[in-house]
Parts: sequence; structure tokens; C-alpha cells
Amino acid sequence: MLNQNLHTDALVEMWNRYIDWPARRKGENGFLENTLRQNNCKTIFNAALGDGCDTIHLLKNGFDVTNNEIDLLFMRKALENAALKNVSLNITQYDWCSDLSRHFGEGKFDAVLCVGNSLTYIFRKKDRMKTLEGFYKILRPGGILLIDERNYQYILDNRNEILRGNFRYSGKYVYCGKTVKHIPIKITNRLVRMKYEDMQTGKTAFLDLLPFKEGQMKAEIQKASFCDIKQFSDYKEGFDKNADFFQYVARKPHFEEMQ
Repeated sequence: MLNQNLHTDALVEMWNRYIDWPARRKGENGFLENTLRQNNCKTIFNAALGDGCDTIHLLKNGFDVTNNEIDLLFMRKALENAALKNVSLNITQYDWCSDLSRHFGEGKFDAVLCVGNSLTYIFRKKDRMKTLEGFYKILRPGGILLIDERNYQYILDNRNEILRGNFRYSGKYVYCGKTVKHIPIKITNRLVRMKYEDMQTGKTAFLDLLPFKEGQMKAEIQKASFCDIKQFSDYKEGFDKNADFFQYVARKPHFEEMQ
């Protein structure tokens, strides 16, 4: 599924500073743990572990987290980071399209977390729908999906200016580091190629990303049978076309609502 984006050593090594863990938490202002608590979520499936930033934070705040990461380099980095923070990680390595309910059973988790713009790696709609439907199955009735996306519509609408080097990004949300620069270097309606430059080491890395159109992700979440979909813009409820990132909280209906 992610063969074109299996990560390089250079990218994995710069990722911690690209995020800036304390700055991500500051930008969220408690959004992640508050949303989970408000929805009575204790057992969490983190679909994209990455370097462990969000999982370690949730473990430190008393949540029960099962993680998934198919990239070995990121998994090893997450284990290193967890050891430094004195926590243990429960990690699986399942392809999201493999029907997660076969591995976990249905209704296993209170929440599924898919953040850091992770769904952007899945270019085919049928694979995204299979992924979202898999997330739906492993949630208990009333459980929530918490998922996010970069503001790609801004990138698509301003492609010429951005390709000239004028990329607007506040650096306050999700990816907040000051020593790793990122900028789109190729923009089409079907692909955004992002370049990452580590200013400390001089190394570069690249990712190919699917540019979601405005309203596209919300529509696909709804098509996967989720309900009560709330959209946030840089962690504030509602739609702001100038946001860096959008977040969605979507609920799996209770049994009586499925009738």
C-alpha cells in the first residue's frame, strides 16, 4: 500500500524535530486527550504509530493504546523513543486494507486514531474506503474515529505561487519544528510531492501525498457509515479555509441507530 513512501533513514531521523513534540502538544491545547475523554474512550487503536509522539503522550495520560506501524524504520525509532520515556509499546504491523477486524475482532476499540495526515498515503479510493470501513468495524458502537488532513485545497489553489517558493504554513500545528523545512515541489490534482530539508544535517527526503479536495475526506468518512462528523480547523471547531490542518471526529452509530 505504501511502497512508494517507505521511509528513508534521513526522513526518520529528522521526524522528531520536524514534529517538535512539545510544540505539537502546545498547538493542540489538549484537543487529543480531551476529545477521547469526552467520548469515554479508554482503548485506542493508533493506526499510524510513526515515531511514537502521540502514543507516548496518550500512555502517559492513562490511555490503553494498541499501535500499528508497517514501516520498520519508524517502528524502531518509536521503540527507542518509548524506552527514553520509560513506556512500553504494543505494536502490530497490519496493512490497513487487510480487514483489521480479522486480526482484532469487531468492536474491539473505543477510538481509532489516524492523524499526522496519514490517510494521504492511500491514493486509490477503493483502498481508502476499505481502510475506513476496517476502522469502522473494529470500533465499538458509539466509538469514534479521530482523523486529520493537511489543507490541500490551499496547495491546489495556489500551486504556481507555492512552486515559486511562497508556501504559507504557520508551523504552529501538527508539524511544528524549526530545523526541518518542508515545501511542495510538485503539485498536480492527483499528487503533491513534499520535500523535507534538515537544516542541521543538510539531508533531504521526499514524500508523495494524495491531495484531498475540499470536502472529500468528510464525504468518504460519511460513506463508510460514520455519523455525527465534526470538523475542526487547527483544533477549533468549524471550517476555516486558511487552516494548516483539518481534524474530524466521527462516531460509529449505536445498534439502535443502525436499524
